[in-house]
Amino acid sequence: MADADRVQRPLSPSVRYALAALTALIFIFLFMPLVIVIILSFSPLTYLAFPPPGFSWRWYQSLASSQEWLHALWSSFKVGIPVAMLSAALGICSALVAARAQVFWRAGFAALVAAPMMVPHIILAIGIYPLMVDVRLTGTFAAIVLAHTVIAMPFVFITVRSSLQGYSPSLELAAMTLGATWWVSFRRVTLPMILPGVVVGTVFAFTASFDELMLSLFLTTPETNTLPRVIWAHLAYQVSPDVAAVATLVLLFSCALMAMPIALRRRGAKLELNG
Repeated sequence: MADADRVQRPLSPSVRYALAALTALIFIFLFMPLVIVIILSFSPLTYLAFPPPGFSWRWYQSLASSQEWLHALWSSFKVGIPVAMLSAALGICSALVAARAQVFWRAGFAALVAAPMMVPHIILAIGIYPLMVDVRLTGTFAAIVLAHTVIAMPFVFITVRSSLQGYSPSLELAAMTLGATWWVSFRRVTLPMILPGVVVGTVFAFTASFDELMLSLFLTTPETNTLPRVIWAHLAYQVSPDVAAVATLVLLFSCALMAMPIALRRRGAKLELNG
């Protein structure tokens, strides 16, 4: 009884203030670099200097008319969208095996699929590059898509597998008992249940591809340069606020992508309540 009273006893004001101050310091540490980058993107100078002496939209206007940045942005979308679709297909299939297959190697299979998230990307790049040379895909968008899928697919796998573990396989068996084929059972029973996980994982996969640099350094050419590759080149040879402007736009785009699954989940919860 005394232990229960001690657990339920509220924290003293000094401890609460200390925790609040620590939380504030952590948030400042995490978000201050982002705030500085956003501020630098509005600098009127031709070099990075903080704080900037004034306010200007010149770097955003420069981006809108720069063929290099626009081409890199288009290349990132040309890679990111196929990567997200391929990752979704492979991730769903892998998650179904890891969550539903009654085989002794299921745990090892799950660890193998998730391994690219734990292996340094430079190690993956060193292994993937000679493979692409052997199959004569170097310098093509196909090589970048396949390489990015290796690091993006585990995101879909993890989210879909978590969704599958929240539902009993008896629902799928009941559908097939009533005459549904495995495909109809998956499309009408399993897919609606795991759809939030699929959406979240696909968004993460696209974001992982959109932000990937190390594999792009090995596999891209001037014709297939992605946005992170061009940002890296500008940071290496000419550090100007246009990089900060690009980083700000990428940050806003990433925040919008992260907000999509949250909005969809809230909408689904609202529909369930209304139903």
